[in-house]
Amino acid sequence: MIKVENIHKYFDQQHVLKGIDFSVNKGEVVSILGPSGSGKSTLLRCINFLEQPTSGIVEISGKRVNVETAKKADVQSLRLSTGMVFQQYNLFKNLTVLQNVMVGLTSVKKVSTIEAKKISTDILEKVGLQDRLNHYPVQLSGGQQQRVGIARALALNPEVLLFDEPTSSLDPELVSEVLTVIKDVAKEGNTMLIVTHELNFAREISDRVIFMENGIIIEEGTAEQLFNHPRVERTKQFLSKANKN
Repeated sequence: MIKVENIHKYFDQQHVLKGIDFSVNKGEVVSILGPSGSGKSTLLRCINFLEQPTSGIVEISGKRVNVETAKKADVQSLRLSTGMVFQQYNLFKNLTVLQNVMVGLTSVKKVSTIEAKKISTDILEKVGLQDRLNHYPVQLSGGQQQRVGIARALALNPEVLLFDEPTSSLDPELVSEVLTVIKDVAKEGNTMLIVTHELNFAREISDRVIFMENGIIIEEGTAEQLFNHPRVERTKQFLSKANKN
């Protein structure tokens, strides 16, 4: 479903991603953990070209793209295969909840307004926002805004869902409502790649876990193996410190 081969990313002289290789199978949930600055979010953004990788291969559902020779149509094809949930919600402040979810369907997928409204209404009900359709983002809590972001990603029916630290901007009491929605989405068999600092959540939801530091993958394994029997000393140190916080 997702295959990343030898991905490098430079920001000027800073080598942020140093030859990343991994894959995600269809229907699999994979979490990426690691300290701040390890390259986790950059990696996620490189997969759908929100950041232009410097070199390497990105493949999603058989669409294989060499990032150095990628054309605009190649990038657009990959983006249409993914749905992205951001840290900062990225909602349109001048649009209602319903309009925020509809906009991708009508502008990107060219779905009729009537059909887009039905799809969006159904998905907003699924994330518990059926009573907020005509509210604007400013009228919502952070948790509600993030649930709109999840609904917007789901509405496009992507082959892969990418979550970039979806709870990092939330007050602690709002985190659980968003994590519950993400767990429900995972139960439906969606292919998901999640960057998160929520270790208990990652342990519960993930089929596999990747631990990154300094732009490389330090360790990768099942959630049970990595959390309970990490093989690499640096992984042990990270989990030990994180669990004390």
